[in-house]
Amino acid sequence: MNTLARTLIVATLVAAHGVAGAGPRYYGPPPYHHHHHHHGAGLGGLVLGLAVAVPLIALASRADPAPEVVYVPPPAPLPPPAPVRPAPVIYPRNGQSDVQREADLRECNRWATTQPAAMADAGVFQRAIEACMDGRGYTLR
Repeated sequence: MNTLARTLIVATLVAAHGVAGAGPRYYGPPPYHHHHHHHGAGLGGLVLGLAVAVPLIALASRADPAPEVVYVPPPAPLPPPAPVRPAPVIYPRNGQSDVQREADLRECNRWATTQPAAMADAGVFQRAIEACMDGRGYTLR
């Protein structure tokens, strides 16, 4: 509960005590009748003070609490990108023609796209093409 709310509650209780105690008072000699006069707030002041203070306490406890401080660590740095390798030079080992080499390269590209992680990692994609072309009789340098 904040300081302002506490101050309001205390001030309200003090004021209510004063209001409840501000009634007629008898300051003369003891009266000769059997009436009893209260000198002070008594139970009425307490009841009035609580009647005013309790709603204030409820309001103050619903006030916005201080924002919770949450520590969020900075994100881990990204790994440096893998160096881009130049496209390999493809040499036919079995006398394949240029037309056959292009057809084989297209088929190996198509197959490489189906390999796990090849579409997310260029290195995986390139190794898949190299393995495919090696299997079809080519040397890559």
